[in-house]
Amino acid sequence: MKPRKNYRKRPKKTGARKRQKVLSQKRRLVKAGYDRARLEKMSDVEIRELLKKAGKKKALKPVKKTHAKKAKPKKGEPKKKEAKKK
Repeated sequence: MKPRKNYRKRPKKTGARKRQKVLSQKRRLVKAGYDRARLEKMSDVEIRELLKKAGKKKALKPVKKTHAKKAKPKKGEPKKKEAKKK
C-alpha cells in the first residue's frame, strides 16, 4: 500500500533544458579561449570537466594593477621627450 502523502521530489531533467545548459557551457568555454570545433566533438561530461578547470584558472589569475609604473630607458638608449600638456 502506498503512503497517502506524496513527498516532494526533485524535478526530472528534460532533454531541452539539458541541451540548453550544455550549449551555454560551450559558449562560456569559447569565450575562455577553447576551440569551438574541438568542443563539438566532446561529451557533456568532458565539457563540464573543462568548465571546472576554466573556473579554477579564472580564480587564480592575479588582479591587474591600475597604476603601472613607467618603464625607465636602459643605459645607452636615448631618452624620449614627452609632449607637455597646456
